[in-house]
Amino acid sequence: MAEPSGHSTPSFIMQNSDIADNVASSKAFLARLGLGARAFVYFAVAVVLLDSAFTSKPENGASAGDAFRAIETEQGGRILLITLAIGLFLYALWRFQQAVLDPEDQGNDAKGILARVGMASSGISYLLVGVAAASVTFGSNDGGGGGKTEETAKWLMEQPFGSWVVTLAGLALVGVGCAQVWRAKTGQWKDHIDLSGWAGNLTGVISAGIAGRGILFALVGISLVVAGWGTDPGDVQGLASTLGWIRAQPYGLWLFIASALTIGVYGIYSAVQALRYRFPED
Repeated sequence: MAEPSGHSTPSFIMQNSDIADNVASSKAFLARLGLGARAFVYFAVAVVLLDSAFTSKPENGASAGDAFRAIETEQGGRILLITLAIGLFLYALWRFQQAVLDPEDQGNDAKGILARVGMASSGISYLLVGVAAASVTFGSNDGGGGGKTEETAKWLMEQPFGSWVVTLAGLALVGVGCAQVWRAKTGQWKDHIDLSGWAGNLTGVISAGIAGRGILFALVGISLVVAGWGTDPGDVQGLASTLGWIRAQPYGLWLFIASALTIGVYGIYSAVQALRYRFPED
């Protein structure tokens, strides 16, 4: 009897391949859900900022916590906050996975390690934002203080060597801000995103939003450096306080509105990522 000319793929290999495809598809879905949650947070903060532009005192800014408290007062707000918190936790998990497993081949050289550290830092940041959403949901956030960045920095200032830690954190945040401006200028943010069709029409405004967010980050970083160098916790400013400071400057109202729009545009960027991000398995 003649032997078959071809060789069929063993069934267990096909099953393993199907499992791997399902896992990859699930990870992509969860990441898109997290990116969508991030987009919603930025939109919500932008709306709260624009509302406060004409209703709050000049020294007041706004934070993600303010946006969450505003959402909570709406019908079905608590359910939405729980959903947002879950989405942000998933987004943070995806960023940690990017940092540790390196699915996008950033590598282990200095540039790759820096990129992966940035991913981990991003994961930590949005994990804290998710905690803020959950805290408002369960009534453990009364609105006091100036946001998680400010509260954490002030706590660190009270610890041994805390001023040095805050100073270094401020320098790192300035570096992150400068990197964001560079990403906008060079168009590096376009990597791994399908910008065909309608998404391509948004590249200019998204680049402006990324650069503007970088400038805001740098301003917060500078305030941390000043506070750490002067060892005065009262000098610590998070994003909300920084926005309040911006509003108190000459032409501050217009700068404040521009900052709010910048944050909203970053929400657009997050939404485009959620819809058009090209994962390694895509």
